Amino acid sequence: MHVGLLIVGDMDSVSGGYLYNRKLVAYLRSQGDQVSIISLPPGNYWRLLAENITGDLLENIAAAKLDILIQDAMVHPAVCFLNRRISKQLDIPLIALVHLLASIDQAPWHSAWLYRVIERRYLQTVDGIIANSQTTQSQINQLLARDLPPHCIAVPAGDNFAEAHIDRTGIFNRALEPGPLRILLVGNVIRRKGSHVLLKALSQLPAQDYLLSVAGRLDMEPGYVAQIKTLIRDAELMQSVALLDAVQGEALADLYRQHHLLVMPSAYESYGIVYVEAQQFGLPVIGTTAGAAWEIIREGENGYLIKPEEHGALGDMLQTLHHDRQLLARLGANALQAYAAQPRWEASCAAIRAFLSCQLNTWQSR
Repeated sequence: MHVGLLIVGDMDSVSGGYLYNRKLVAYLRSQGDQVSIISLPPGNYWRLLAENITGDLLENIAAAKLDILIQDAMVHPAVCFLNRRISKQLDIPLIALVHLLASIDQAPWHSAWLYRVIERRYLQTVDGIIANSQTTQSQINQLLARDLPPHCIAVPAGDNFAEAHIDRTGIFNRALEPGPLRILLVGNVIRRKGSHVLLKALSQLPAQDYLLSVAGRLDMEPGYVAQIKTLIRDAELMQSVALLDAVQGEALADLYRQHHLLVMPSAYESYGIVYVEAQQFGLPVIGTTAGAAWEIIREGENGYLIKPEEHGALGDMLQTLHHDRQLLARLGANALQAYAAQPRWEASCAAIRAFLSCQLNTWQSR
């Protein structure tokens, strides 16, 4: 099977969606499939939209001589009108891989309606859909307002590191160590990830009670990063907060080992790979009620869910966990147990490959 993957930008970009794509490509190749990656240059929404008319994307896809084409749904503006021609001229099925709907991703109110129209049109042009969570599939259902084409759910996995080398005893020992509560946020410093919410929560607490490490790119939303740095300075949090920029591999695993809990008060998460990663290291997780965090976090069992922007409730929760280390340890032990029940990348990617094979066989037998 010769599979194409159409993306925007660099496959090595630091985000959960690109990690998902890399894992899928590696798995397909390990199974003997040929995979060709076709990348569009990054650009704003309008520049991508112009690809339908001005670009040479159709010729590039044709030159690859594919059996089936997966389109990371980030490319949707570039193919929302072009897909009919791709399908007709090349006679290949088109599969959308949806990590996050653009119309959900904090689109400005004045353009959100346009995002919805274009994204709906795009999803109407594909022959199958891969969704990364139940929540994402539900959002697609609402957007299309009709029966979905053939589809599958393949959730991201968290087995991105070697063994965590921690057990229940280690989790309790870590939690009961004297000293500040060590909090980790793993996410690019963009407004959707909610760094400002966490900083506002921490500004309510005694500075000696916590340490915060933020592991994520600092170059994606420069204006927002400037606001975060101002918030840190104005609240006199410089000694308590570290902005580490992007951290990957074993260095990120070390951060999970060194901290007590993960907090990511996002405005919306279509799944949240880092939630699962954190559980491997016995970290309870605090997320929000917006999006798919509920698929991973069991309220009061292995973490907590707050409403977006509720920094007051988050501050109270963190103070409770700082003072009640037995509770922190129990949540961590439950998080480790929850991780054991999570699917692994091999299982998720195998489900996608089976789905692709089924769609290709159906296409060829028409």
